[in-house]
Amino acid sequence: MEKANLTLYTVIGDFNRVAESMRARFQEVTKMFTPEDDRWMIVLQDDSMIRCSMIQVRDQAEQVAEHTEGMANYFAGVETSLTAIKEEVIRQIQCFNCVVGIEFELDDNRDRTNYIVNTFYDVAGDVNGFLLYPSMSLFDGKGKLLFSVKGESEYETFRPVANADLLEVDRPEAGDVDLARRDRSIARLKEAGVPYMEHLPCEVMDCEAVIKSPEMIAHRAAALFAVALYSEVLLSENPDREEALNYVSKVAEAYHIEDEFTPMERAYLDNPEPEQHDCIQFLWRYECCAVLLWALGIDELPYPSEICNVPFIARLFFDHKDEGTILGLGEIRKRGEILDEADLTLRYDWACVDARVNGKEVPASLEGGVVMERHYAFNWLIGGSDGAAWDEIQPTT
Repeated sequence: MEKANLTLYTVIGDFNRVAESMRARFQEVTKMFTPEDDRWMIVLQDDSMIRCSMIQVRDQAEQVAEHTEGMANYFAGVETSLTAIKEEVIRQIQCFNCVVGIEFELDDNRDRTNYIVNTFYDVAGDVNGFLLYPSMSLFDGKGKLLFSVKGESEYETFRPVANADLLEVDRPEAGDVDLARRDRSIARLKEAGVPYMEHLPCEVMDCEAVIKSPEMIAHRAAALFAVALYSEVLLSENPDREEALNYVSKVAEAYHIEDEFTPMERAYLDNPEPEQHDCIQFLWRYECCAVLLWALGIDELPYPSEICNVPFIARLFFDHKDEGTILGLGEIRKRGEILDEADLTLRYDWACVDARVNGKEVPASLEGGVVMERHYAFNWLIGGSDGAAWDEIQPTT
């Protein structure tokens, strides 16, 4: 029989979950399952075999690093107009800590082949993983093309994902304040009818959290507003890049943020012909801006079922440009209130990701895009991702 190959990539804490998922998913057509450390074989009812070989960072850190580095470098060389997607895909690849080589036997039965491949997509969905074809096309667990060697993607925006069980590794135990915060979040989720994972830990423990200073928050909010406004003009019915850049300049000069744009933001603003995908991704930054305005006590943060009040944000920044700051327009939220809302947002995002992975409708009227952007902003705000810079934030669900 001819042989076919796939490679499964994931970010996971319990590596045994990969084999367990394969055993469960192929159970109905399996004659024999033979696990042996990081290798296992599935003998199907037709006596054909599926062979799997796993490397993971716990025991083969150098091999995983060499593999993912090579893969990241390969995709970095791909020419594409989807520059924002490509950058996020490379970041995702750099996050992978588990690689599983898969080999299975082919015959002339197309239905059989489709069944095997679709079952591996189910496995990828179980472990928040991705499947790579020999053609160097990378797909998510729902069979949606993330990125290909031709620079193609079926995504409009993408954020790297990690698995929640990694939160348990090399971290302090949750204290009473963290457990109480989780319980308060779960009570609010129950009230809203939002599904939840009871033992999902806080993304940042109270003892780890470092809230950004009011000045940093205000500067980041202004930069986000400028970039989002720029995107809004470019996506309008009559786009005018010069007009868009003029708005950016006015905001930057008024709020003294010329040096506050991140490398990715600056590259986007400097691109004379940004792709629509990039414009849409940066347009969503209004939602991040709304989180930071909430943290400064300037606005409220309603249930994330619809987009933020963009006209309010625009009026706010243009009405106060003569003062050169938005500080003092509200009372800064207390540390505990910020951490409470960050924890709740983590759990909203878990519900959205769980629905997406399992092909379900997003629950309780949650707007997944709004939740994802809020999660990103809160992660930066409280010092998540080990205090990473804005462009390097990696929210975990």
